[in-house]
Amino acid sequence: MRGIDSNILVYALNQDLPEHVACKNLLINVIKGKELIGIPSIVFMESFHALVKAFKFREADVKKRLVAVIDSKNINVLDISTSSILFAFEIAEKYKTGGRDSLIAASLLENKIQEIYSHDSDFDKIKLITRIDPI
Repeated sequence: MRGIDSNILVYALNQDLPEHVACKNLLINVIKGKELIGIPSIVFMESFHALVKAFKFREADVKKRLVAVIDSKNINVLDISTSSILFAFEIAEKYKTGGRDSLIAASLLENKIQEIYSHDSDFDKIKLITRIDPI
């Protein structure tokens, strides 16, 4: 199982971006059952925020699309626990990464997921996880 970062969902759901096709194809493969994915719950809120605030999508449209992703039988939504937060503090301090990326990594690692699809090279700093860029 692999994880998915917010930017992959944003690219997959925004056809105006050059990264759209590669990320959409990744999600299609997941929906078709070619891969099982774990997504920390914060990723959905980050994606919602970016699509609504930065790209000016309608909230109802974004919600509908993200709920469809959440409802996929091949996607496990990972809860953020207190231990995830404490682990994220350690990751942020050790690897000098931002809070949200650290929390995403901590959530994945707590669920025994050591690979993440992301276009964000900041994940390369976290030596406990391997970034795969689908673009």
